[in-house]
Amino acid sequence: MARRFVDAGVERLMVESEGITENVRAWRTDVIQAFLRDVPMEKLMFEAADPSVFNWYLREFGVDVNLFVDHSQIVQLAGLRAGIWGKSDTFGKITTFRP
Repeated sequence: MARRFVDAGVERLMVESEGITENVRAWRTDVIQAFLRDVPMEKLMFEAADPSVFNWYLREFGVDVNLFVDHSQIVQLAGLRAGIWGKSDTFGKITTFRP
């Protein structure tokens, strides 16, 4: 269904975290992979409800993944993308060199 919306001209689809990374015992990364099999990453935006979730998205998909975060977490997300903040699995490991 997501592919049909993109083919119809939708610029970006929002993927809600409920049931994927929020209020579940184990994250449903298979659902995220299913979206990415059918739709280019630049056409998707993923809700990331807490720092451990957006930390995972950036670690797995890079700094250009589109994330929707709470306004109070923007500084943490920007710091992670710049490589100056992170959890033990990402701190100092994410770098972006752009002119």
